[in-house]
Parts: sequence; C-alpha cells; structure tokens
Amino acid sequence: MYRDSVLVSFSPVTGDPVGEVPVHDPSSLGQVIKSARKAQIEWSVLHKKKRLALLQNLLSLMTERAEDLCALVSKETGKPLVEAMNTDVMASLTTIDYCIGWLKRHPDEMEIHLGGFHTMMRYLGRRSYVRYRPLGVIGVIAPFNFPLAIPFSQTIMAVTSGNAVVVKPSANTPVIGHMIETLFKDAGFPGGLVRAVSGKGIGKALGASPVDRIVFTGSTEAGRNVMISAAQRLTPVTLELGGKDPMIVLEDADIERAASGAMWGSFVNSGQVCVGVKRILVHKEVYSHFLDVLLYKTESLKQGDGLEDPDVSVGAMIDDEAVANMEDQVRRAQEQGGKVMAGGKRTPGLSGSFFMPTVITGLSTTSDLWKEETFGPVVMVTAFEDELEAVRMANDSPFALSASVWTKNTDKGKIIASAIRSGTVVVNNCLYTYGLPSTPWGGSGESGFGRTHGQWGMMELMEPHHVHVDSGKFPRDIWWTPYDKGSLDANRKLIDGLFRKKGLGKALSLLDIRKYLKGGGSD
Repeated sequence: MYRDSVLVSFSPVTGDPVGEVPVHDPSSLGQVIKSARKAQIEWSVLHKKKRLALLQNLLSLMTERAEDLCALVSKETGKPLVEAMNTDVMASLTTIDYCIGWLKRHPDEMEIHLGGFHTMMRYLGRRSYVRYRPLGVIGVIAPFNFPLAIPFSQTIMAVTSGNAVVVKPSANTPVIGHMIETLFKDAGFPGGLVRAVSGKGIGKALGASPVDRIVFTGSTEAGRNVMISAAQRLTPVTLELGGKDPMIVLEDADIERAASGAMWGSFVNSGQVCVGVKRILVHKEVYSHFLDVLLYKTESLKQGDGLEDPDVSVGAMIDDEAVANMEDQVRRAQEQGGKVMAGGKRTPGLSGSFFMPTVITGLSTTSDLWKEETFGPVVMVTAFEDELEAVRMANDSPFALSASVWTKNTDKGKIIASAIRSGTVVVNNCLYTYGLPSTPWGGSGESGFGRTHGQWGMMELMEPHHVHVDSGKFPRDIWWTPYDKGSLDANRKLIDGLFRKKGLGKALSLLDIRKYLKGGGSD
C-alpha cells in the first residue's frame, strides 16, 4: 500500500504491517542509473582479490543474518519459516559460494583456436583472444514468490561478472527486496553499485530505461510488456516467465516417494512457484494407487502461520486477490467436468489469505486448468496409456520451463527426459535445481528465453570483446592491394596449404606464403 512517500508491506497471514520502503518517481530513475554506472566503473577496475574479499564478506554477513532474513521473508510472504530458509536464504548463500568459485576460475582472457587457420596464423605471428567484459548496468525486475532468492541470485551473478544492478522488487514484498541493497552496502561494496527502487510505474520505467540488460521474472503477460518496452532501446532481455510443469509417474515408480514429491512440488510456497508441479501424469496401472496416496498425504498437511508454528507445511498466499484467482480457476474446472478430490476452497478457520491444497481429476487437455498457468496450490491428476502418450501430454502446453520423470529405471528416465520440451527435467525429484546455481535456469515458449545461473547465465551478463594481434613482422599481407599475379598465386597456395595438401606439401606451401609476405614474391 502506498502511503505518502513510502510503500508499506503487510503480512498476508496477520494483516499487520511488516515494514516500509521509500518510493521513487519514475523521473528519478535516470539519476539512479547514472549513479550505478559510476559505481560500476569503480567496481570493474577493482583487483580480483579485493572483489573476492568483498564477496566473502557478503557470504559471511548473510550467514550471520540468516535467521533474521528467514523471519523477514516469512513475514512478508506468508511462507513457513523452513521454506524461507531453504528456498530463499539457502539458495542465496549457495549462489554467493558459486560466484566466489567462478570468479577464482574465470580467466582474464581466453585464446581462440582459429580452426584450420590456427597453425598458419601462429606461424605468421598472429593470435586472437577474447575478454568477457561486463555489460554495465543490469535491471532486475523480480516477483514476490521468492523475494530474496530470485533477485539476489540474479544480482550477485551480475555483480560478480562486473556489473552494477538496479533491482525493482515486487510491490508485495518490497522490504526484503530493499534489504538486498542494504546487504551489499554493509558488506563494503561501492556505494550505488546495487540499488533497489520501488514506486508506481517504476517497473515500466526500468524496462524502458537506458540499462544494458533487463532480467525479468514474472508472468508471461508482464514479460511481453517488458520486452516491448526494452525493444524501443534495443535493450537485450532475459525472461523467466510462467510454467505449467508436468510430472510423469511411470508404472515402475516408487509410488510413496513420488506422491511425497508431488505433494511438495504442488504445494510448496502455497503453489506460487513458476516451476511448481501443476500437471501430474500417472500410468494407468498405478493411477488409483498414486491418487489414494497423494490424497492421504495432502489431507494431512497443516496450514497456518509457519513463522510461529514449525508444524505448518502450507502457508498463506500473497494476498486475497491470489486466493480469488484460485477460486475462479477451481470453479471453471468444475464447470468443465473436473472433480475436486481435496481442497478447492479458502481454508476454513484461518483469517489470512489461505487456500486449501487442492487436487482435481477428470479434466481433459482442452480444459482451462490444463492450458493456463496456475499460481497457487491447485494440481490436476490424469492417467496415461504408455510412455509415448505421457511425453505427448507433457509437451502439450505453450509453457516449457521444467518437468520431472519418476521411475526406478533412471536410464529410462533420462531417455524420456530428453524428449520433454523444457529448460530443465529432473528424474525422481522436482523444482529444487534453482538452488543449484551452477546449473542453467530458464525455459522456452511462453516460459520465456535466456538463462540465469551457471556459466550460461554469466555469459548473458557480459559481452565477448575480441582482440586480434598481428606481430607486424611482415611488410604486407596476402590479401592486401595492389593485386598482381604474385598475390593471386599466393592465395592459391593458401588454399592448397589449408585444404588440399598435408604433411610436407602443407609445410612447403606455408613457407612459400611466408616468402611472399616478406616481399620475395611467389614462385
């Protein structure tokens, strides 16, 4: 809620205020970016040992403050304390650790092998190398569901690769978002290197601003709008958007374990997960057994204030509008033939923004619930005939972010995984690879494009700067003007030496070319 010159955050569990942050007018964003550029120059020329020391300071600082950060995430999102710990704080700490290792290993420059030209070029005193240099200022636009893990991991990777960052957190979770700026400041990073901005219209303004890349995580519709804005300045974008992740349970799967994984994958963070399990596809021979086990486990889950009660497994949704969206999706699912096997309504006896963990069966692949993203604790379960049908059903979606395959035969699981259209497929587990920062993260289709995390994410935050060095020991080059019969003959010998001749013939061609370059003509 905006109040005067601040944005106030409220707990979705109790309705009490969590904190407030200052708001920025979109017109002030230019000055913020200008300040970030100045800090980025200071940061980029800092010696690697000093940058590593600051990263280590940040890791130590966040480890010391881990309990406070967990509590703040839990208060602002309504998720249980243990989820705040393992999905937000732990994921952030592991990403810092990865970045420290990456910076230690990353070479300042890398020589490029020039293919068939390589031997000749080295013989002639020439080489190419590339340096990966930072883009400059990265704009990070973050969602509410993982208000620390998502913007922090994207920020720390951008900073590690030499950039400054302007973070725009969700208006639902601004306090933890602005805490990111505080953490970098307290760890001793240059002032202005990481800035957090909030305010009406600030996200749209950041998308259209003169930053050097936008990293956006959110809905597909919002991602399209960001891309449209960024296109006006030809600003590159990384988009991690919605999902409708399938979970394939094969006939030979460990049903008890698969049902436990499905329960967690469907209802963690109250289902507000872009890679949450949303479509469970079960082999017809084990469908009934799996469904019985899943329903039993689901009905045993406790909801409530997970900050105060460690036995709570499902917390609140972010606000009442999110709950109303789940009510609408369930209603339409029932109208289209779906049967609610568990949940399906607001949680009785709880006054916050709670919706019961919900399992729905009986829906076809043409139903709204199959096609649309579901950002809440609602999952559909359906049967399949064979593995080919399972893959076809899994790929029958405009979203392609993540998926999982459950089987005792991991070789079979890998084969099926390779046929599923998604950025990540996990065999016998789900979701958690976001917390493995060395692995790439992202999808395709309506799930967006580009990658964060790992070396692939790092490469999107830098640009290759190619330098070719000629020692200059020859007074001419084989392709320089003026042309004459000698240059034509020399170029013919170049083709012979590179592509026709081998061994001694190749060496003789190169020697003849060297003679020509030294001004001796061509035989």
